[in-house]
Amino acid sequence: MTESLISFTEGAVSKINEVLEEQGSKESYLRITLLMGENGGTAYEFGLEDEPTKTDTVIDSNGIKALIDSGSAPLISGASIDYVEGMQRSGFVISNPNMPTGGGCACGGGGCGCGR
Repeated sequence: MTESLISFTEGAVSKINEVLEEQGSKESYLRITLLMGENGGTAYEFGLEDEPTKTDTVIDSNGIKALIDSGSAPLISGASIDYVEGMQRSGFVISNPNMPTGGGCACGGGGCGCGR
């Protein structure tokens, strides 16, 4: 397992653990995939999995076990995942130094998205 590929803030760890508990999946891995759009936009996809595949990078960061596929790993390297709550929007915010979005990405409800 590697710890340096991505990091999770305390807020993200708390929310992910809450979701894992609600789903009855405390031992599951968080799957993180970066999808590249046709127009240069990006989107992050989160899911839960029981086991890594042979090509996954397995991460243990702040107690969160995550899986990143080999195609997403170089594009996510150095990213930080936070969870923020606000009056108009709550969700995960991904700060990724590899993406030229300038302000991070928001994830909430049913999905994640970045772009211009």
